[in-house]
Amino acid sequence: MAAIPRRQKACIPCAESKRRCDKELPECRRCIDKDLDCAYPQPKRRRRNGGSARGTQTDQHPTVASTDEGEQAGDLILPDYPSVDIDTSINAAGGSNLDFGYWDSTAANNLEMPFLDDAMIPYIPTSTASAPSPYPDQGLGVDNSANSHNTPCSPFFLRDETFVIQHKQENPDCMTTVEMEPFIGEVEKMLQSWVTTGSNGFIHRRLYDKGMPTCVQDAFTTFATYANRTPATKETILQIADDRASALAQHAVRPVANGVQEIWAHLARVHALFVYVFIRLFDGSVRMRTSAERQIPTLRSWITQMWETVKRHRWDDYQSVKDGRRPLLGTSGEFHSDYDTATEIWQLWILTESVRRTHLIIDTVLNTFRIMTIGWAECEGYVMCTVRRGLWDAESAVKWFNLCRGGAKSPLMVPSLTPQPIISQYPAGDFDDFAKLCWSFVVGTDKIQCWVDKSHS
Repeated sequence: MAAIPRRQKACIPCAESKRRCDKELPECRRCIDKDLDCAYPQPKRRRRNGGSARGTQTDQHPTVASTDEGEQAGDLILPDYPSVDIDTSINAAGGSNLDFGYWDSTAANNLEMPFLDDAMIPYIPTSTASAPSPYPDQGLGVDNSANSHNTPCSPFFLRDETFVIQHKQENPDCMTTVEMEPFIGEVEKMLQSWVTTGSNGFIHRRLYDKGMPTCVQDAFTTFATYANRTPATKETILQIADDRASALAQHAVRPVANGVQEIWAHLARVHALFVYVFIRLFDGSVRMRTSAERQIPTLRSWITQMWETVKRHRWDDYQSVKDGRRPLLGTSGEFHSDYDTATEIWQLWILTESVRRTHLIIDTVLNTFRIMTIGWAECEGYVMCTVRRGLWDAESAVKWFNLCRGGAKSPLMVPSLTPQPIISQYPAGDFDDFAKLCWSFVVGTDKIQCWVDKSHS
């Protein structure tokens, strides 16, 4: 190490941000707490030995704490979207395990590592794409190629390729002998779960907890009443569902809100219309089924509009996405910004994953209905969704974050209707029930059950 005068000047990060520096060697306390690359002004750049306080850290890219003199490094401002905002109070069960500071060895050696960047199974969006990596279980390792110019990568669920709708080409796996009625029964159970517990496999419990749009309120109460129908009230309830569906389809205007509010509004009207269409398609009334069929094109159109809105949204407007910042548990003063970062990422995942699952479940239901009525259905395209067990049911941002970066070998996000590679490589217990339900539509319930039984043996 180059010699340093006894009376040292403030380090570069502290000087640039106009913060007090204790001038400790080899690193000042503030840089250690802020996870900054501490460097003192001197003719030759010093080399850090293996015994420094942050010996796993590289010294190739010294960074400055902040370009804003009035802002500390790591501070961020959450966007204003109260309708999808979530309670930031820490769950009592998860609050004691707030280990944001943990990261794997790969991340420790690369401070420019993007947050949640490589958590997908290898996926080829086009025929001209390069060959996939033979290591599908990279977890949250760094993608050096994507970050070769120190450009932060988006979280795994916001990458552009995850919003590409894929279409199956000629493939025997497109043909299925899946029993249709059990699948429809499972979807009906999902809707029943929604009106009894407030959530299901495609409507997250946090999605409407701060406010439910009027159209969703009407659909919610309609299905709750339908689920408790009696022979004497059935026709009345069906007529109410039909009238409300007609009013929604005729008078609904395309959402004009900005940002995530627009996505949220699209998702709400899709949920509402789907409830009405589902009730009438599968109740058994010929008149109601005919009425519902006339609204299927509207429902598909709304789904397309919702998906296009998500695709064109500028996710990098959010500080946590733009910076690729990973939360770390440092000093007590750093906790709040770390927690806000994790919470913001979780909120964005809840919204986008609800969109993905809604798209998938509705498209599958409509295709199932078409197969049941005319014997075949065109592939409208399939989306990617998050499948790792526990993420959808996580009770807090902390738990969700830990599950994403944990030691699990299973992929986080996969193409929803190509389960064959997953079934052959991973145990069934690594994936949530929603994924297995959708995959049963592709490969059949018998194969899925065999997979589950084999995993337990």
